[in-house]
Amino acid sequence: MRIAFIIAAGALSLLAAGCDRTGEQTIADWCTASPNRANTDICKQHADTEQVRTSLGQRITDTMGAANHAQATADQAMGRNVMCVTRTLRRVRSGSCDAGYTLTSCTQTHYGHRAGGMAILRSISDTECRYNQRVLEVQARCCAMGPNPPPATMVREQQPPPQTPPPPTPVS
Repeated sequence: MRIAFIIAAGALSLLAAGCDRTGEQTIADWCTASPNRANTDICKQHADTEQVRTSLGQRITDTMGAANHAQATADQAMGRNVMCVTRTLRRVRSGSCDAGYTLTSCTQTHYGHRAGGMAILRSISDTECRYNQRVLEVQARCCAMGPNPPPATMVREQQPPPQTPPPPTPVS
């Protein structure tokens, strides 16, 4: 039994001495030290990992550049003086804004079931929106930019009261 142990220990030490030890080298240094090592699995895996890391770094740089550009554009837009108004139009087929204002949205707020329900929005542009039939009420949101926006007509003077949620019912 002792002889088998001595033979196994000797074989293990010969095997350890025969291994190619890298010492303080990095994987990249070890792979480039000999042209024969380029086709080893560890060198192939290292090359793939470096390629992914480089690609990912470039994508992060591109994304951060786009995000910084978007932030600069948003900061510039926030510095502008924007005036928005809501025009409430009744019994019309189209909604429009005053001169100097741009139409940003158009919403049918009232409709009747006898009249066929909600009308179909046929077209919308920067100046007007058109429905397929006359509607009971349309709210057109119009915005103007600049230090002195032009006066707006037919504007709803009061905002609708905020909807407060009903008080919670006690549960017993």
